[in-house]
Amino acid sequence: MRQAMRARIAGLWSGVVFGALVSACGPVSEDMALERELEGGPVETVEAALTRHVPLPEPRPTALLGPKVAYGGGKYLVVWQDVRDGGIYGARMKRDGTLLDPEGLRLNTHPERDFGRTPNVAFDGKDFVVVWDSTDGVDGTRLAPNGAGPGPVFTVISSGEVAGDVGIACSRKLCLVTFNVSSDEGSDIGGLRIGPDGSRLDEFVIFISDVTVTGESAVAWNGKEFLVVWTDSHGGVDTPDIYGARVKEDGTLLERGGFPIGAAPGMQQTPAVTWTGRRFLVVWGDMRGGTDWDVFGARVRSDGRVDDPEGIPISTAPGDQRFPGVAHHNSKSLVVWDDTRAGPHRVWGARVEEDGDVRDPGGFAISGGELLNEFRPAVAYGNNQFLVPYGASSVAGEPFSPNFILGRRVKHDTRVLDTPALVFTRSTTTTTK
Repeated sequence: MRQAMRARIAGLWSGVVFGALVSACGPVSEDMALERELEGGPVETVEAALTRHVPLPEPRPTALLGPKVAYGGGKYLVVWQDVRDGGIYGARMKRDGTLLDPEGLRLNTHPERDFGRTPNVAFDGKDFVVVWDSTDGVDGTRLAPNGAGPGPVFTVISSGEVAGDVGIACSRKLCLVTFNVSSDEGSDIGGLRIGPDGSRLDEFVIFISDVTVTGESAVAWNGKEFLVVWTDSHGGVDTPDIYGARVKEDGTLLERGGFPIGAAPGMQQTPAVTWTGRRFLVVWGDMRGGTDWDVFGARVRSDGRVDDPEGIPISTAPGDQRFPGVAHHNSKSLVVWDDTRAGPHRVWGARVEEDGDVRDPGGFAISGGELLNEFRPAVAYGNNQFLVPYGASSVAGEPFSPNFILGRRVKHDTRVLDTPALVFTRSTTTTTK
């Protein structure tokens, strides 16, 4: 059965397949689990939530869950899932905090594949490349830092067996896109390389993992190879681990099935990864303590050797610390995460040195509590500062209720700029799904 599933996926080209939204079935995703925790209600399908959504007073929140962010060409691009037509929106920001697209740019402009979810973004040296789950595959587009575009929507892969979070990282020549491939027997992490015009460079899917749990994957590029990291069930379905594998620019997979990066007792999930100039730094949510989530990390060398097999404790504060993001500049990485040490969800961070030392063992607060819950941060470095966007909501009791995307800039010395926070989602339009 697994081989049959692989054969079906491997033979799929980039042709567009139209289909209805898929309902939430099988294991509850990390996104849905967080939304249930935040809003206090039963999980429902995204389709049902959007169908019953009605316009709110203007200006209004339009995002669903948290953002992703990249920097390039002197601009940041923050992307998110949106309740408006197309489902995928973004906004560019200048270094000084000036928002260039105050109502958001619709990035999924396809006239028929008009819904997308869980976008991700990378910069390829010229343009931003945005990819997302189109509910029956993975689609994408390009946007220039000066706002030219977005370009035509291209299809990375069309398949009803491909869904969930999408990873992306780019070299100067191409981008590697990763995704979850599911079947009745389990799921794998697959990857495909795309060229500068969005064309697919691989005839067959690169199957990177064996069986995974939720299929969350992240990717980073070090100038020679990509490191793909994911949540993997080698440690058991109920106690997954973090695994990784390197993929060369020509598509060669160097470690079939991957190698362990975070394999402690308990659950390890939701990895993120960055290249530091000397090593990869992988971070994840960790429940080795058995009760609360913490944030751990490990450094991985270019040859795949793991410097910290026991993991680096980055935040072990009371409450839950999870859903980390990471970016690097010079000798320090900034790790950010969703934190409940004081009760409500807030965004905290800590700096990690090249040698693995945690500069801020207690962490420092990044979000300011403007709204009831502030959650699921992302982070990118650009022009001597980090940008940390995150989801924020004051609504309780309604699953998938629209939220704002807020953000703050953070300096190397942990100074947090922007009080009050930057607001990326303040739509004055009324178009909804």
